[in-house]
Formats: sequence, structure tokens, C-alpha cells
Amino acid sequence: MLPPKKRRFTKFNIEGKEFARKDLPKVPIYFSMYTTRREFRGRNQTEEVTDYVDVCREVYQKELIPGPSLELAIESNGEGLFLMIAQTFSKEENLDDAILGVNILLELVGCCEIYYENLETYRKPKKVEKLNWIILDSDGTAWGERRECLRQYVENCKKGKQPVIWGRLDTIASYKPDFEAVGANGLAGYYIFGFKKKGIFVFENATLGNATYIIKGDWKTISQMSKAFIVKNNLHEWRLIHRDDWKGKINSILA
Repeated sequence: MLPPKKRRFTKFNIEGKEFARKDLPKVPIYFSMYTTRREFRGRNQTEEVTDYVDVCREVYQKELIPGPSLELAIESNGEGLFLMIAQTFSKEENLDDAILGVNILLELVGCCEIYYENLETYRKPKKVEKLNWIILDSDGTAWGERRECLRQYVENCKKGKQPVIWGRLDTIASYKPDFEAVGANGLAGYYIFGFKKKGIFVFENATLGNATYIIKGDWKTISQMSKAFIVKNNLHEWRLIHRDDWKGKINSILA
């Protein structure tokens, strides 16, 4: 079945998207408006009239990008059922459609995993018991690919703030962490960068107004606690407020 329209990705999947061709001449379009106006009746007399009038506007020509109409299916691997995008994708041939499929599932159910055709996990996450964290080792994957895991968080922020948030995340990632983890528990919205050799774990939030917390040691246990509890009991090694000197302090700790 086609996924129902919920937000912009499911809507694009069905309806496609128009974009303005500013390289082409504008064309006239006409539309009707229901309006009230006064018409002249002679000898300085006017009369109030309410009806439809045609309005002409010059607009850019539109071109439609058709939606791929990706469908949902339920599949089984003998152990459980999967709600899936009913299509197999290739990085080389239809990566854009694959990304759209991921975003459709995120809109519908809030999570998505990638599998091979035989329903074996494409990239196996290490699920930590009693923790709502999904841990992904870097495995040599470029940060440009891994940062897509954060896009859904960052895009929930105001557009003017997004470059600032990406700047912070890219700065931490430039020091080559061993793994990242996405959280959804007491520290919901935080993204962990793990530096195993240093024994340092950076908790960065994808929204403005939250400090960067840096933990040493058992981050798994600490991550089960609320932010207020961590701050009150000084369980963090550093708490870096997002100010002008933030990058310098990050460098002094991670370099």
C-alpha cells in the first residue's frame, strides 16, 4: 500500500514537488477572487457589489518532480515481521529514493533500519541492555555519511539555528571518535561521541540552549540518569556552555 500522507516526505512520495524555472520567461496565470467593491452608477452614484473577479499574474513556469510512489509491505524473516519499503535500492542507481524511503519510515513510526535483500542487518547496531541507545561504530565510514543519523533532530530546529548546530557536531566529529550513539532516554536528543582511548565521551545536544557534557569512565551507567541529576551530583568531567570559547575548550580536551 502507499504510505498515508503525514508530513513532507510522505506527501512528496505521492504528489511529487513543483519548482520554479527561473531560467524561463514568466507566463500569465488567471485566478478568480470573491471580492466586494463599489461600482460607479453615474451622477456621482456608486453601488456596493460583491462577486467574482478575474485576476492575472505573471509567474515563473513550474516543473514537476514526480514522486516515486514508494509502497509499504510487511515481510517476515521467520523470526519477526518487518514494516518495509517494498523496494530494493542500490547506492549507485537510486540512493535518493533510498533516503526518501528512510525518511518515510521515520515520519510514520520514528525509526528505521537498513537490511540486505535476505533481511540480514546491513549494519548491525550494538544494543546496550537497559539503555535506549543505539551504538554505531565508525568502522571507517566517513562522517559525511554518519551525520545523516542526526538530520531528523537538527531539522526540527529553526532553520537559522541549524548551521550553528551542525558546526558544533562537525567540530566534535573532526577529532575522529570511535563511535556515535543516538539517545532517547533521560538525555533525549543527545548524541554521544565516544573516544575510547582517551576514555572520554562527549554528550552533545542537537538543540541550542543545552551545554556540552563530557563524561569520563562509565558513560553507559551515567546515561541512564537525568541531566538534572548529573549536574547536581557533578558526575560530568566538563560542562561546556555554548559560547565563543567553546571550540577552544573542545580542542584542549580532545586534541
